[in-house]
Amino acid sequence: MHFSRTELQTIAELAKGNTSISIVAEALNKSEKHIYRIVQKLDEKDLAALSAGEIVPKKSTLMVRLTRILDSYPNLIPVLADSGIPILVSLLEAKTVDEITEEVDVKKSTVYAFLKKALKISLVKKDGERYALNERLWGDVADLLREIRDIERLLDPRVPYNSVIYYRDRDEVIYSNKYRGDSGEKTGFSVFEKEGIKLLLPTTYYYYSDKEPERELTKEEIFRHALYVAEKETSVRHLIFLALYYCKYEEELKDVEHEIVENLKLVLQGERIRGYPAFEEIKEKAEMYGIEIK
Repeated sequence: MHFSRTELQTIAELAKGNTSISIVAEALNKSEKHIYRIVQKLDEKDLAALSAGEIVPKKSTLMVRLTRILDSYPNLIPVLADSGIPILVSLLEAKTVDEITEEVDVKKSTVYAFLKKALKISLVKKDGERYALNERLWGDVADLLREIRDIERLLDPRVPYNSVIYYRDRDEVIYSNKYRGDSGEKTGFSVFEKEGIKLLLPTTYYYYSDKEPERELTKEEIFRHALYVAEKETSVRHLIFLALYYCKYEEELKDVEHEIVENLKLVLQGERIRGYPAFEEIKEKAEMYGIEIK
């Protein structure tokens, strides 16, 4: 969820009780037309609406958290604006600059510029090559970011209502829906059956792309999409079927780099890893599907 600086400044004015378009425009040194457009954007985010020239804040947990933070820490506005909130949401778990860049889909220069500002006010802490939100000092900001993360996991205008979202960027979304997926094509575990690996699923997994909505997915893409699901819904069953798919198409999947894949390789060599199926379980399933484990 991105916010422009003016959107955040407008929310900060609402926190002060300034709800008139003309008063907010004067306070921010903007035209009334500009503030009208800002309110329209806040309305799209379900945070505020316009009524008879007055800005009416929505009574939502997210809006309450935003107004409190921006009222308490107005100097955070330049940090939170633009890519700031998405980067901070990413930093709810410690990450390297490369990991942040990939997850948030921004340039490294943008990440470095953000980290420089965030470290200066101890909003972010550094441990070796990894960065993380400093929750001990900024617990209320952490609560806001978790609220935003939870909303983003549930909502995306590109997918049907009531979908579970596993991955998204500007171009694509990987999601599941029990009832329909009119906007997407089946992917991940839902197409393993086409490759001879049949499994019963409580939901259906879909892929949607803004750029190429109907192109045929490669085996590597299907596997990666299944990995996105396993990251958020880790189960021994998911891991077994990922192992089977990997063993069947190892040549096509040899360039996939992921912690789950590396752990499955170790399991396939006979190692025991907590939370992962034993080699014997995978081998038993492989024999059922006629898959050779090398």
